[in-house]
Amino acid sequence: MRKILSYLLMVSILTSFFVPSASFAAGSFDYATAFKDSILFFDANKCGKDVGVDNFFSEWRGACHIEDGKDVGVDLTGGFHDAGDHVKFGLPQGYAAAILGWSLYEYRDVFDSTGNTKKMLSTLKYFTDYFLKSHPDATTFYYQCGEGEEDHKYWDAPEKQTYDRPTYYVANASHPASDVLGMTSAALTIMYLNYQSIDSSYADKCLKAAKELYVMGTSKPGYGSGQSFYQSNSYYDDLAYAAAWLYQITKDEKYLQDSETFIKNRNKKQEDPLQHKWTMCWDDMYLAVYAKLSELTGNKTYKDAVEYNLNYWKTGIKTSPGGMKYLDNWGALRYASAASLLAMLYYKQSKDESLKTLAKSQIDYILGDNPAKMSYVIGFGSKYPTHPHHRAANGYTYAGGENSNPAKHLLTGALVGGPDMTDKYIDDVNQFQYTEVAIDYNAGFVGAMAAVTKYFGGPITSAPPTTTAPTPTAKPTMVTGYTIAGYIASDMPNSESQTNFLVEAKGIQKYSQTKDKGYFEIIGIPNSVTSCTLSITKTGYLAREVNVLAKGGITQISTLESPILMWAGDIPVDGIQDGAINMKDVIEIGKCFNATKSDSKYNSSCDLNMDNSINMSDIVIIAKHFGKTTADYN
Repeated sequence: MRKILSYLLMVSILTSFFVPSASFAAGSFDYATAFKDSILFFDANKCGKDVGVDNFFSEWRGACHIEDGKDVGVDLTGGFHDAGDHVKFGLPQGYAAAILGWSLYEYRDVFDSTGNTKKMLSTLKYFTDYFLKSHPDATTFYYQCGEGEEDHKYWDAPEKQTYDRPTYYVANASHPASDVLGMTSAALTIMYLNYQSIDSSYADKCLKAAKELYVMGTSKPGYGSGQSFYQSNSYYDDLAYAAAWLYQITKDEKYLQDSETFIKNRNKKQEDPLQHKWTMCWDDMYLAVYAKLSELTGNKTYKDAVEYNLNYWKTGIKTSPGGMKYLDNWGALRYASAASLLAMLYYKQSKDESLKTLAKSQIDYILGDNPAKMSYVIGFGSKYPTHPHHRAANGYTYAGGENSNPAKHLLTGALVGGPDMTDKYIDDVNQFQYTEVAIDYNAGFVGAMAAVTKYFGGPITSAPPTTTAPTPTAKPTMVTGYTIAGYIASDMPNSESQTNFLVEAKGIQKYSQTKDKGYFEIIGIPNSVTSCTLSITKTGYLAREVNVLAKGGITQISTLESPILMWAGDIPVDGIQDGAINMKDVIEIGKCFNATKSDSKYNSSCDLNMDNSINMSDIVIIAKHFGKTTADYN
């Protein structure tokens, strides 16, 4: 009787959510939605054991590459895949984190008012946690995991890419990488500014690491390596960018002098830095530095340099018939986005209304005001790319010509490379000039969307800043010993519900993830560990712990016929599960009840049976174990 009453109470509460919510449209497009989605994209490119935590795409993204760094004896799990591949490159990661952090710092009001601050901070911390792990001492920084050529031969989900990946490049006393070190230093410094009021201890760690990386970059100047994929044309701009931000925090004149000295240097192409036509990107931070130094010093030289560039983008650059500012044929829209962000950042200083017009025109082109009448942001609008060059979202292999199919998974918020100079776009997974997506593409786009939402997306409400708690940084992994194996199962019939449970041997930092039929094995547990506790987690499930006594060799703790059972129904709220199946979970389902996968309010965490619809079957699953907590497993 008690369970029936609870069930009826759940149904009655759901009805309170069936009142249509008010909405309004301001400007040409729903900028706020595009803004929110652009941030979500980064979840799709997360790497490491914690991929499934606070992840919008947890239905099809889970732990991967959980032994990165094993070859150098350092835990280098975490960070972000670069693009549609799975390598973790130094320059684009540093650039993405720096630009995202700058955007949050400049437009905190619009992040707050649209409810995006918490997610942005969580994403930024995923970057900086990885940077801190990659910097195990004051004179070492690892900046590439995975070998690009080898990685590009693989086409499948990152969760299935289980072979060892080399730690390809390191900066130290013998190997310079001033470009990577400068960019990463800037990202960590900006994180200090964004995180100081939330967790001052963590912010201090970021600033300490930023200063150390800056010393490394300046004491042994030279270029880092990125194979053939990310070869830098200058490291002076990266060091100047880092120094400018360090000066803002410390007010140490040496940093300002360094920044002003570095930025006078020409790049490899010997271009005049004060008459620069390129916009900011992973390989070029000259204009970002000039905009920052203009703000910090008021020096007319820097203002003139920014205005020269933006005047070129307004009237001198090649423009497609449909209005796209066209800098380069590879990832054209990333440059249009970055230039839009730069224009809006400088607008705060100049109040030149034509800069707002420039930025809005490019964002509107991206969102659908173009000859194709389509959005180049996946999932936004009624017509958008369906064949992104992204292995995880694609869901197929190259075998059998399956790439002619649309991607299996919706890569919400991803900005594709975009059309060519004639406004022609080819929606083909193998035409990656058009369909590639990348973390550096979306970084500038997030900032541009924040600015356009602020000025064209409706009134800013007075909302308090939202924060996120820090995630503990993992310790280095161990590599020898015995194996624990077994099977895990949910109490739902579909086979997909048995996969992607993360199994962690607590205290010794060894992990595994369930594959087909729920099988897992954790290898390399030290023989000195005679007992341990396994933590089993998966988004939407009650976490469970299992105590294990070692038997040596292979310790089998469960079988296919008698697996470890997991209960569904603990739905994350703001990325956090409370360890219970209760009314909070019912309320979350109520918020998206009757939504299908194609709806904007669809929440995959609430789709417990993974039928692409939030309905009464999900309520029935919650009712099955309603009132249970993690303690009830025992």
